[in-house]
Amino acid sequence: MSGNNKDELPLVSVIMNCYNGEKYLKEAIDSVLSQTYSNWQLVFWDNQSTDESKIIVKSYNDVRICYYFAENHTSLSKARNLAIQKAEGEYIAFLDSDDIWLSNKLEIQMEGLRKQSNIGISYCGFETLLTINSKDAINQAKQYSKFKYKSHNSKSIYHKLLKGNFIIFSTVILKRDSFDKTNGFSENLEQNEDFEILLKISMLSNAICIGSDLVKYRIHSTNNSYKNALKNFIESEYIFSNLPKSYDLKLAIDRNAIRKKLYLIFFEQKWKEMKYLFYPKYWSHLIYLAFKKAIN
Repeated sequence: MSGNNKDELPLVSVIMNCYNGEKYLKEAIDSVLSQTYSNWQLVFWDNQSTDESKIIVKSYNDVRICYYFAENHTSLSKARNLAIQKAEGEYIAFLDSDDIWLSNKLEIQMEGLRKQSNIGISYCGFETLLTINSKDAINQAKQYSKFKYKSHNSKSIYHKLLKGNFIIFSTVILKRDSFDKTNGFSENLEQNEDFEILLKISMLSNAICIGSDLVKYRIHSTNNSYKNALKNFIESEYIFSNLPKSYDLKLAIDRNAIRKKLYLIFFEQKWKEMKYLFYPKYWSHLIYLAFKKAIN
């Protein structure tokens, strides 16, 4: 594919949102420039950074890099929506400013997307980059190491996502028309906006998985998903409350409520929540978690 005329290939808009991300920014941008799939534009949305991010981006002499400085500092979800408004591509890819793509990432995923119909989401495997040797970061890396994907052709992943988000967003490519049907990222979410958009699109279309590790996902002390565990549960409650009712959704709501209670008890010492552990559904979940840990 890399030898084809780029005008024959669909345009991919790469969305990179950044706020004071100078430390790893050059590595991220370089990984886009190194892509064997060349018909892309990089929509760089600077959320009013005060570091050297702008200087780094402006140092590149490539017309495919489109720099935008936000009029106001906003939440990430709103910044993503604003950046996508500038996107011109038939497909939208996402790359966090501290992650790295392998050079054949777009080529491999786009080949799969173009061969099959009714696909709204493509995602791929990843490896973790541990940049801080702390207990929390190491534990997070171990959690992500369990996400080992098997390649599959187009299929629904909605019910699997209801059990928990297993997709790193820097691996994702979305079809633009599928994204537009969702009304975009929910701007009242601060942490789980990527999870919600995947659920929304997976209700409307199928997904394709590339099992190969094509992304390097960086874990460091500022990863929001690990620092704000309680917010994760609260935002999941909101997300689930806005989905169509089903038996699987009820299980997802119960599972999230149980995990929230367990977190409050064991990590925030909210001992009054102990009374909930006497409910039968909580015991069954504890047994499930113990069994799952034993076989992993």
